Amino acid sequence: MPVAHCVSSMAGIILDFDDGFCRLVQRRPDRLIGISYKAITAPADLSRSSKMLTGLIDKAAPTHLRKAYVRPDGSLIKADLLVSKFGDEGRLITTLSWIDGRQEPSPSRLWKAALRVKHVYDARLIELGKDLFSDHVGLILLHMYLAEAEGRVVTASQVAKLINLPEQSMDRWVKALVHRGLVEIPLSNLGYIQLSQDGIIRLERLFFATLAPESLAVA
Repeated sequence: MPVAHCVSSMAGIILDFDDGFCRLVQRRPDRLIGISYKAITAPADLSRSSKMLTGLIDKAAPTHLRKAYVRPDGSLIKADLLVSKFGDEGRLITTLSWIDGRQEPSPSRLWKAALRVKHVYDARLIELGKDLFSDHVGLILLHMYLAEAEGRVVTASQVAKLINLPEQSMDRWVKALVHRGLVEIPLSNLGYIQLSQDGIIRLERLFFATLAPESLAVA
């Protein structure tokens, strides 16, 4: 897995980088110095990147972000970022890693993989019965992912009804998932729940494993 490094200002202006970063975004050095991260970030990830920048704390633990970069030919390459803030001037130090030579699954393929997992869950419930098979956490996260993939917003109450879970039990699970950093409650707090960035990444790794079981192999 290739690794790259980049230094930028708090505003996201690229100041320095290594050869790996040039290889990741497939641009010459003179095309990168002084440009904003916005110029090479996939439009769908701009908002997420902006929120990450405003939430950084000086010398805190690195913040993890997964986003896609736009290459000159229009193709996208997803990378995992670890970003830290240092110094009085607020320099951002970023370490990036990505998978080279293998196409990332498209959102539609991941959505279909999630539906496949849901089908297996449903089949297990029918064949084994609720008394022998129950995975409330898995079902909660699965329904939340499907809602997000389909552009829907859901409340905790709606998810509880979908999986026939008492609302009190649902509240306990939501609190546990928020504590683990997998679920977020929007500031509007109208009962809506959503997956965190880390939650999305972890679920997509699981769904990708249904598409490519070899990805679970341990080196």
